[in-house]
Amino acid sequence: MSTSIPSTDSTAIESPESILKPQIQDVTSWYSDYVSLTKPRITLMILLTVGVAMLAAKRILGTDVSWLVWINTLIATSMIAGSASTLNQWFEMDRDALMPRTQKRPLPSGRLTSLEAAVFGWLLVVFGSLYLWIGANAQAALCGLATWAIYCWVYTPMKTYSWWNTAVGTLPGALPVMIGWTAAGGSITDGDGWALTAIVVFWQFPHFMAIAWLYRDQYAGAGFRMLTKEEPTGIAAGWHAIIPAILLIPLSISVLHPISVFTWVVAILGAVSCLGQAVASYRFLRSRNNQTAKKLLHSSLIYLPAIMMLVVVRWGMQ
Repeated sequence: MSTSIPSTDSTAIESPESILKPQIQDVTSWYSDYVSLTKPRITLMILLTVGVAMLAAKRILGTDVSWLVWINTLIATSMIAGSASTLNQWFEMDRDALMPRTQKRPLPSGRLTSLEAAVFGWLLVVFGSLYLWIGANAQAALCGLATWAIYCWVYTPMKTYSWWNTAVGTLPGALPVMIGWTAAGGSITDGDGWALTAIVVFWQFPHFMAIAWLYRDQYAGAGFRMLTKEEPTGIAAGWHAIIPAILLIPLSISVLHPISVFTWVVAILGAVSCLGQAVASYRFLRSRNNQTAKKLLHSSLIYLPAIMMLVVVRWGMQ
């Protein structure tokens, strides 16, 4: 009687790599989805304005700000900003599912649940606010909470019943400047802090008018009330872009405090940095189409980092 030895089929035995790879991919995807909820590119832009405001406040007011306060402020602000973005997507989940530009986000695509997003968003704002209060000061924490509250509970629901939502939304978009200003020892009553905040307020009008025009049909289909749909010729949107763009020219000079040859050179560069956005706004007003709207959007993305860099040059090299 012969005894057969079972053959070994190498394909039937899973290697450790084949077992771990899907698990690693799942964890990576899960992490990526949560990061996506925080809108990291927007958060980075916010942190840029916070950091610049801290530097300006430190130099203008002569305050002593430790590196630990800088780190605490940036981390805490990113948590509060991430919470606002997360809860915004949680609130608009059903409407995001109707727009091609947003339907692949973690919530409308079903990769994360509504409960997961809500818990994540609330945890971020609670711990972020406490962290900012302890790691910086009470004024900064209150500015952070005000930013979060206006964005989540005024601007976000307002998008469905009034085109004024864009104007209202510029405030929470700019208030992070005051987070940085107050964290560095400034006060919420300081004119220089609000002048820097106004830069970000006015910048948002050309920026968002371009976006509102490019995605006007998607916004309308999802039930959002945007100026470009309420007034479909785009003339109103064009004026909403060009007037703030022009106002940014003297404002950009004033925040740079020109008092010497060097600072006047920097201030003139600040005025020049506005011209691209102003010209693009004028061209969009004259001819409302996707091409001019895209150029306006691109010019707005150049201006804000440019003026922030000039503020750093002005106050970082004095």
